Amino acid sequence: MVTKLMLDTEGKALKIGAMYCCVSQRNGYADYGRLVRYCGKDAESCRELFADADTWEECSIHGEGLAPQLWPAVDPTTQGWPELAA
Repeated sequence: MVTKLMLDTEGKALKIGAMYCCVSQRNGYADYGRLVRYCGKDAESCRELFADADTWEECSIHGEGLAPQLWPAVDPTTQGWPELAA
């Protein structure tokens, strides 16, 4: 099974534990939304998993892209998440 690699707005692969901002284009302007951290991919469903950047609770992403944030990556396993595939 071939899985498509999810990329950020700079065209780079998402990094586990890195922070991203959901981005949408509206009326010619970038609309920046929720801050999330990428937690990896669920092995069974191959679904990308994200956590709220503040609470580490699982959340969904909205928009057309994920803008990388200049903030250190945090290992999700230190925040109660299981080991997930990149």
